[in-house]
Amino acid sequence: MEGWIRLQTHLYFVRHAHSTYTPDELGRPLSEQGFADASMVTALLKKEAIDEVYASPYERAIQTVEGIAEYIDKEMKLVEGLKERTLAEKTVEDFQQAIIKVWQDDDFAWKGGESNRAAQKRGVHAVL
Repeated sequence: MEGWIRLQTHLYFVRHAHSTYTPDELGRPLSEQGFADASMVTALLKKEAIDEVYASPYERAIQTVEGIAEYIDKEMKLVEGLKERTLAEKTVEDFQQAIIKVWQDDDFAWKGGESNRAAQKRGVHAVL
């Protein structure tokens, strides 16, 4: 159509950097290596035209992208729908086997957990 300007939106998805394991899923911080990697993420994103920064409410996710939010001088927006999938309501005995099972069947969920398909739908809804 004549006179229309085509605008493009680019989304950059960044998985949180390495974290130090603690049972506190929400407050688990980045490790020393994670902070170093987060600095590299910030350096890479400084080269892009970033307008907004969104993160899951997990501390490690916030710490991974807070550098770019500070650089563009914007408040980071926390989005519950971007959080990680809950694997199960309780600690699983064999984590590797539990993960293999959910990746073999997109609709499978451990008791109290979330299937890959459900997590994907939640994430897509959050992005939209």
